[in-house]
Amino acid sequence: MRALLLLLVFLPSSLYAFWPLSWELGNEKRFLGPLVSYSEEDEERHFVFRPLLASYDSGEDDWAVNYLYPLGKISPGRSYLVPVYMANRSEDASDAAFLLFFYGKTKDEGAYGGFFPVAGKLKKRFGRDEMGFFLWPIYSYTENDGATKTNYLWPFFARYSGEERGFKAWPLYGDRERPGVRRTQFFLWPVFLKQEKNLDTDNPITSRWAMPFYMESVSRLHETKGVLYPLFSYRRNEDKEEWTYLWPFISSSKGKENENITFFPFYQREKDGKDSRFYLLYPIYAEKEWYVKDERYHRSSVLLINRKIEEEGATFFNVWPFFEYQTTAAGDYDFIALSPLPLRYEGLTRIVKPLFTLYEQRKRDGRLMTSILYGLYTREEEGDDWKMRFAFLFGLSRERGQAGFEILSGLFGVSPDTIKIFYIPIKRD
Repeated sequence: MRALLLLLVFLPSSLYAFWPLSWELGNEKRFLGPLVSYSEEDEERHFVFRPLLASYDSGEDDWAVNYLYPLGKISPGRSYLVPVYMANRSEDASDAAFLLFFYGKTKDEGAYGGFFPVAGKLKKRFGRDEMGFFLWPIYSYTENDGATKTNYLWPFFARYSGEERGFKAWPLYGDRERPGVRRTQFFLWPVFLKQEKNLDTDNPITSRWAMPFYMESVSRLHETKGVLYPLFSYRRNEDKEEWTYLWPFISSSKGKENENITFFPFYQREKDGKDSRFYLLYPIYAEKEWYVKDERYHRSSVLLINRKIEEEGATFFNVWPFFEYQTTAAGDYDFIALSPLPLRYEGLTRIVKPLFTLYEQRKRDGRLMTSILYGLYTREEEGDDWKMRFAFLFGLSRERGQAGFEILSGLFGVSPDTIKIFYIPIKRD
């Protein structure tokens, strides 16, 4: 692949227009129709090899290789091939997993590893200080914040020690307590449960469940109660009160800065401060507006996949599966058709969507670029200058007020600076 990349990048510019082997659209060089492309802009380089759904992207401080997108990726911080391999690297820790074998190392805790489900140990993973197992699920343990949970025949039996104490014989009975902080009990889980938490604060919370008949959670600052939960419920806190009847069909709430009324699926309107949501005959029409600091974001959609999104001076709009259109704050835009993939991700847009794009038009820094049928016809305009090309057969142009042409990608041609005869450029005075 490296040899192919070097060949494509350093080919003489006179061969870039020999469609479909090579052609250009703006600053992007494309090869073999839509299958290969290369671009370089603002110290970033992008190489895409679409038959393998692969790409190479590099910038000033980072780089990444995608392959079999979205299953495989290689980058300085993270690499993976789902479901075979995964590795993460940082200054403080590293870890890797290959099928059922895993290995890792932390700066403070040292190395760990194992082979699941035979035996192994993990450190500083999955939100725990340490985890280990032997012939899982026969035996395993987790350690976190000074407490140890030891499992026997997980998830049926467990014992708690260290900063916590208790045991469980699931689903019959369980009792787990961190004295002065929290306590959880259950009987015939999930029917009868009781939980006390935040006992070391000025807002302790007590919760009780007798599912599905009754549940409540009460503290100094909030109250939640439900009958045949979640069909009928009531919630109260310092800011608002909320009622639900026959969830999820009818609900309402009202507060200082919050208001909601729902008659699902016909109508819903919700307001939370400056943020708001609106649904009409969901999922036929949905609209959402939210703010991040002073930046306003707006999104609307029809049938979930026809969307209009406004963010930071930019707009994205698509009518699936026919086209999509997006603009930037600088006034540039992209328009493509067809658009059979309604999702909006950078890797998907760069690697997969060009395979389905029969028509595209771009505007960059005042330059308007158009491509039809993977470069069979291209046209570029900038001010009064323009150039168009039909495959490798012929091209026409206007540059600095003078007309020009090429036949068979330069077999014969005229431009303001050169005359081409049998691909040989001859400088004009």
